[in-house]
Amino acid sequence: MNFEALAGAIIHDLKNQLQSVVGEGERMLDAVPAEYHDQIRPFLSRTRRVHQDAMQLVTLYRLTQRGNFSSDDAWPADTANHASECVAVHYPDVRIMNNIDADCQGFYNDFLLQMALTNLINNSAQAGASEIYLSAEESGADLIIRVEDNGPGFSEAQLSGEFSDDSRSGMGLYFNKLIIKHHSRPGRAASMELSNRPEGGACVTLTLP
Repeated sequence: MNFEALAGAIIHDLKNQLQSVVGEGERMLDAVPAEYHDQIRPFLSRTRRVHQDAMQLVTLYRLTQRGNFSSDDAWPADTANHASECVAVHYPDVRIMNNIDADCQGFYNDFLLQMALTNLINNSAQAGASEIYLSAEESGADLIIRVEDNGPGFSEAQLSGEFSDDSRSGMGLYFNKLIIKHHSRPGRAASMELSNRPEGGACVTLTLP
């Protein structure tokens, strides 16, 4: 028996089942009186998070199996917009500011980078940030993308790479590192760096060659 293939199939089915649960939860939220929404929203939020983790596992499996995640010309402003929209639905009180110029261009897999940005924006919101700032610039042959926020920032352990199971680490950052590593080219490594802003808050810098 090919256990890797079996695990991949189970995870893929789990992702689909969780998507159905999320859909049912959203329909339930629309159907019940407003006074019950506060009891339903935590369940729906956790289910969305587990569904996102399942999607990441499927993508990780495909990456390890050398799935077809080819790069192409892409526009970071559009990628960031799509990622922001995914998170804004769950955190309507968080301001997500996309400051990326529409003419800024990169060469990457749009699907993978959108998932990475969604993770980072979601992590900032979960950590307590009320404002999240997205920026990007072309620096020589590199594309540099930054996700910054006004939250509590990273701990010293997180900055040194000692991730624990909290809202800013665990599988999310590990998943993002694999995505960024996937965009490395011969002799030119892609990277993800964590730092804290001088004025307070976290900053994640993605560099794609």
